[in-house]
Amino acid sequence: MSKLRQAVPVTALLAIVVASGWVLAGAAAGQSAAAPAGGQAGAPVVIELFTSQGCSSCPPADRVLSELGHDGSAGPVIPLAYHVDYWDHLGWSDPFSSKRWSERQEGYAHTLGHDGVATPELVIDGRSDCVGSRRDEVLSKIAAARAQEPAARVDLSLGAPTGGGRHQKLPVKVSAQTLRQTGNADPEVWVALTQSGLSTAVKSGENASTTLRDDYVVRRLQKAFKLSKSAGAQRDGEVDLELDPSWPPAALTVVAFVQDPKSLAIVGGASSPVVKP
Repeated sequence: MSKLRQAVPVTALLAIVVASGWVLAGAAAGQSAAAPAGGQAGAPVVIELFTSQGCSSCPPADRVLSELGHDGSAGPVIPLAYHVDYWDHLGWSDPFSSKRWSERQEGYAHTLGHDGVATPELVIDGRSDCVGSRRDEVLSKIAAARAQEPAARVDLSLGAPTGGGRHQKLPVKVSAQTLRQTGNADPEVWVALTQSGLSTAVKSGENASTTLRDDYVVRRLQKAFKLSKSAGAQRDGEVDLELDPSWPPAALTVVAFVQDPKSLAIVGGASSPVVKP
């Protein structure tokens, strides 16, 4: 990975118009399929890439993430790209970076036994990690994650956006069920919004004079509710995701996943495009 960061303490909308031929995802368009992570055919694996436009080693990993999300070569996956902020003072400030994403990566460093963080790191179902550009290793770890017995089931549906201009929100309904107990803590259900098809002309830093293309960039991440750890427990909830009018509806995907708050293992997930073709 590029430039290992110094070890850190780990305590530490768019105007959606349904144009001709577009169908808004959600109940009217059909719910996304149930998607417990791992353990059964067709169950998606959540893959989280920690990356930065300021890192010269990251574009190959960004391409691997995009390919796996589009070509199906690893089976069903749910890609999430978190742009960290600790590269921003090294020549180029990544427009998609956030300190929150760096802190999320630090949390994984703690649970995975690392003494620091680096990019590009790919975390698979919150249980293992590798350099995101090493495609063969990535595929192997995804296959291992898929072999795990399913522990949670997730369904989601999207409603029609509310509000207008910069005050638009997307209602997301989530249903989750614990299939078997996997830890001592009640798992948390999270909802993310990602954007694909982004293009950035980088003017300085390690990737100067390069146009970088990014997919599955996390724009929002919001906790929906806690789910009981007891087998058979079920709960429904709804969150409103804030939307930016500059984000094209067809480029957005909503993701829901179930995560153990202590081990950070992800035990179920589902995704749905905001607009279905």
